[in-house]
Amino acid sequence: MQDQHFMQQWNAGHDRFSEGLDHGLAKLAGKIAARLRRRAPRQRGPEQRGAESPLARKARLTTLSVIGGVLAGASLGMVAPLVLAIDCPQTPLEAARSCTQAALA
Repeated sequence: MQDQHFMQQWNAGHDRFSEGLDHGLAKLAGKIAARLRRRAPRQRGPEQRGAESPLARKARLTTLSVIGGVLAGASLGMVAPLVLAIDCPQTPLEAARSCTQAALA
């Protein structure tokens, strides 16, 4: 019964809540953007910047490599169990044996 009352109240006020939330977030984003525009220094174009030093280039590329490796590892860690569960629909004990053997083969 309490769930029904909660859902009725949620449905009754959801549109007004969403409209107010959208308005507030848009107003906040506008104020942040205006403040950043006022405070941001003028960016120099690539032709006006000096040449990138070898150390700065290596640091930039290493950072990108580390971020890419972490993201790839995290995505594999999340997807691998799902693939195994879909490919091996046996009981857990049988699935563990057959999927492990198939993965190691």
